[in-house]
Amino acid sequence: MKSFFLSPEQFGKLKEKYGRFNEAWTEEETGELRQMAADGLSRADMSTQLGRSPNAVRMKLQSLGLYVPKPSARPWTPLDDDALVKAYREGASFATLAAAFGRSEKAVITRLVRLRAAFLPETAADREACGEQSDNHLEINNLN
Repeated sequence: MKSFFLSPEQFGKLKEKYGRFNEAWTEEETGELRQMAADGLSRADMSTQLGRSPNAVRMKLQSLGLYVPKPSARPWTPLDDDALVKAYREGASFATLAAAFGRSEKAVITRLVRLRAAFLPETAADREACGEQSDNHLEINNLN
C-alpha cells in the first residue's frame, strides 16, 4: 500500500520546487488567485507565480467554485457502439480501435466491457467459436 506521508527528502524537494508547499492559503493569495483566474492565466502560470503546486492551485480553484473539471470524454453513441463491436469482432486491435474512434485504449476497453453483456461473447472460447480472432484481445471477463 502506498503511503500518504512524504519522506523528509520528498518534502524537501517539493518545498524547494514550490516555496509555499503545504502552507495555508492567505486571503491575499486567494485574492491573487481569483484575479489570475479572471485574467485567464493557465494553472501552470498560477502555480509558478504563487509558488504552489499545480494540484494545490486546482484544488483551491475548485474550492472557490472557479474550476470545473471537463467531462472526461464525449459520450458514446449507439452508432459508435455498433461500429466498435463490429471492428472488435473483425479482430481490430485495441490500438487500432482507439485511433479509429479518437479515444484512448483504456476508453475502448472500458466501453467493450460495458457492452459485453449485450453484444460480446462471454469468453475467448465463445469468440473463437464465432470465428473471431483472440490473439489481439484481452480476456474481457478479467477486466471487471
